[in-house]
Amino acid sequence: MSDLIEATGLTKGSLYGNFKDKEDISAEAFKYSMLKVREMVQLELSGATTYKKQLSDLCDFYARYVFDPPIPGGCPLLNTAIEADDHHTSMRKVVTKELMATIDFISNLLKKGVESGEFKKGIKSNELAYTFFCSIEGAIMFSRVERSREPIDIIVKHCKSILDQISK
Repeated sequence: MSDLIEATGLTKGSLYGNFKDKEDISAEAFKYSMLKVREMVQLELSGATTYKKQLSDLCDFYARYVFDPPIPGGCPLLNTAIEADDHHTSMRKVVTKELMATIDFISNLLKKGVESGEFKKGIKSNELAYTFFCSIEGAIMFSRVERSREPIDIIVKHCKSILDQISK
């Protein structure tokens, strides 16, 4: 709480006057962080004219994200998910909602790619979305802990290889 008071310049009373409790503050801070990340993703993908390019650009965004995260401290989704699993269980629903929104976003890009004729019919878009997202998030964690680009570079290359395989 003292870090938050120092960072915002607000008093403890003003913080509690605007939020129910620490869990409410945490949830709102997480939502704000994720809004910022989503805005950056949308900006990143805005110039891509194909679904394959959007997915490739998304991989590149996360590859840069490893050592230059849009939110100081790393990936807010990964960090909060780990905390929600072990210590901050009140955040599970908020984190799960964001995780599923991300999977749905990737899955929808894949589905639209199939509908447009860009990707082969019969791909399992939801399974691929999980594969891409979980691989990238795991590689972010591994790269940050190891202080090496190698894990994220390997995973991004692999995801792009899958995109090449499913492209017509």
